[in-house]
Amino acid sequence: MTMKPVPIFLAGVVLAASPTFAAPRWVEDACWRAANRVLPRLSAREKEAYITNCIANWTAGTPPPTSGTNRNRY
Repeated sequence: MTMKPVPIFLAGVVLAASPTFAAPRWVEDACWRAANRVLPRLSAREKEAYITNCIANWTAGTPPPTSGTNRNRY
């Protein structure tokens, strides 16, 4: 059985080039801070999902929440 390195390499490149990895560090930090401000407190899984959605929104063109906004409060 022969290995097919080209398809394996291409699959790795596609997985590594997802939009979440394209976000700069400051966006990840801003989304993390915004997730910590959400009340009531999020569980670890909910916080991870919030940060992922925030980064995905940034790649779509919506800026991450700033400390001056209270959109995360009930």
